[in-house]
Amino acid sequence: MQTNSIETQERVAMKCPVCKSPELHATDLEAGLTFFNCLECGGNWVRGVAYWKWLEHHGPNLPERWDQDSGLSLAEPGIHIDCPECRFRMVKYLVGHGFSFTIDHCEGCKGVWLDRNEWEALKERNLHDDLNSMFTSFWQDGAQKEARKKRLEQIYVSRFGPDDYAEIERVRAWLATRSNKLDLLAYLTDKDPFDV
Repeated sequence: MQTNSIETQERVAMKCPVCKSPELHATDLEAGLTFFNCLECGGNWVRGVAYWKWLEHHGPNLPERWDQDSGLSLAEPGIHIDCPECRFRMVKYLVGHGFSFTIDHCEGCKGVWLDRNEWEALKERNLHDDLNSMFTSFWQDGAQKEARKKRLEQIYVSRFGPDDYAEIERVRAWLATRSNKLDLLAYLTDKDPFDV
């Protein structure tokens, strides 16, 4: 028998860590998992213990979906915030996997702060059951590598222009399929390949 997870009996006096509104309201954004929502900024607080209990009953980890993107408006990584529950300074973790936003995790009470639409964006891609994995060094290494690649791509696009960058990427992909790639590169980089 499933019970309603909203903690109606408990009065929780937590301020929003982002906009400092005076109260977070308990709500079930997800069946069996209580979130504490800020009505001002739309952010959500999830207690670490509640998330782990929800994960235990949630079933197997869902495979990631790359085909979903509703274009939800997401917050950019902002200032560091303090935990609404225990007041520890929260740590920002990159989500990666095509997302540029961060989630805030409290090392003290293990809770997670999600800005407006972040839970929904994670859920669309079946990453909502991977929050605990996002805090691992393995996940963060991959997310940081992805962020570096994106920054370098932006540098190359600004240096070459979008059309030239697209063309050089096409040539690069074509070269990668050739067994004589080094000969082709030597030919391309030689100032005058016919000067013997």
